[in-house]
Amino acid sequence: MNNSSCSSVDEPPDVVGLRHLTYAIIMPVILAFGMLFNTFSLVAAARSNLNSVALSYLFAIILSNLSLMILAVPWLMHRASQSDQCYSHATAFYHANIEPILLNWLATFSTYVLLCMSIERFVSVIQPSLFHRIHVLSRAVLALATSLCMCLIFHLPTYLKWSITCPDCWSVTIEKDVTSTTLWWIYIYTSQTMARFAPCAALVLLNIITIFKYRRIINKRSRMTTNAVSASQTNTPSNSTNNLSIVKKKIVLSASSQDEKRQLKLLSGLVCLVAVCIVPAGVAALLPQPDGNEHYVFGFVVEALELFHHSVISLVICMCNNDIHRRVRKMITCNSVSF
Repeated sequence: MNNSSCSSVDEPPDVVGLRHLTYAIIMPVILAFGMLFNTFSLVAAARSNLNSVALSYLFAIILSNLSLMILAVPWLMHRASQSDQCYSHATAFYHANIEPILLNWLATFSTYVLLCMSIERFVSVIQPSLFHRIHVLSRAVLALATSLCMCLIFHLPTYLKWSITCPDCWSVTIEKDVTSTTLWWIYIYTSQTMARFAPCAALVLLNIITIFKYRRIINKRSRMTTNAVSASQTNTPSNSTNNLSIVKKKIVLSASSQDEKRQLKLLSGLVCLVAVCIVPAGVAALLPQPDGNEHYVFGFVVEALELFHHSVISLVICMCNNDIHRRVRKMITCNSVSF
């Protein structure tokens, strides 16, 4: 959440209208669905049979995204307000000095948890023998604690970007004496590289390699099982019991193949979400603060995309797990029948 499209006193009417459309209509809808999806994911994960390591990662990313949705409510109200909005000193201080740190901290932590999960998935596919050595709870807790501290350190200096002024009432403004210095831009490039560009590049690369390797494994296993079923069908005398057994094997293979194809599609969607929604936010943070309105539209789109990413990513990850996917389908089916 870069606040790259912060309000200006001299906003033209079309920018004011676009601001209202984005922050008063579009983003609240995304936020509402985000709260619903993350709460639903939390319930589904709590009912799953996952081991403690997988659950620790899953709960971390769901809770970080859900907390982000909750903290985004006052942020949206602030972003949708008029440029000359008056606040109390405490409210202005929160919007200027605390809110940017909290929002960016949670967003970056969510990305790093996703990176940890992608590393484990990559190792499980590429080096299965090594997977059991890294897939332990102590390593997961250490990775989460380290990521949490690192992400906070990345964004602590944003405390200096905003200031509160009181000519007639308390308001939030950009501290241009700070943001125009070379040291500040060194920090911006470094923090965005560590918070967005580097983890996103690693996420995309790891998941693409995992997808291609997993696809080869699936195709190889499918050929082997198909040949085995064909051989048993050829060598076994024809009777109703044997035919029924062969049909059952084919049904199981078909269901397994559908689950694996679904996982591949979801992993591909995860890669697209990261590339399309997170990387532009880093680019927006590197743009100089405009004196005019040239970056407003880009800022609106970027912030909407980033909020959308954190709204749906937890549900996408949950759907990648077969156990959670089956439980979610069962929950939806039961609710539909009872309704």
